[in-house]
Amino acid sequence: MADVRLEPMSEDQYKPWRAEAEAHYAQSVAALGQSAQEAARDAAHTYAQLLPDEFATPDHHFWYAYDGDRRVGFLWVKVTHDTAFVYNVAVEPDVRRQGYGRAIMLAAERWCRDNALTRIGLRVFAHNTGARALYEQLGFTETARNMAKDL
Repeated sequence: MADVRLEPMSEDQYKPWRAEAEAHYAQSVAALGQSAQEAARDAAHTYAQLLPDEFATPDHHFWYAYDGDRRVGFLWVKVTHDTAFVYNVAVEPDVRRQGYGRAIMLAAERWCRDNALTRIGLRVFAHNTGARALYEQLGFTETARNMAKDL
């Protein structure tokens, strides 16, 4: 299995990451049935709400994940009390399906334990079956379910 180390992002690295992450989030929202324009607007609003001070927003942590010298993904976590919430985790497209998603999440768990956190949570889009399967394999359990009906 792959093993990774998490390296904190610099503020310079954050800027292009933010633009790419927001665009990817918009694509995920569009997959739920919104127009691309509405999804982009919603993504921009969501990121502005979550990160009002951008890189300096308190309690938010941003890392790139590395296997040796190769960057293989990233992780964004917010800490509240004794809980970490994963807002975004991704593997670089050219190294997907090689165990890096699992390795990044295990590195996140190590970081949480090292920082005396006792719980880690996340949300996953229902259409992201690969991620859902991975999280279930890692011991995550469903705690809520959103439902919608198109009219």
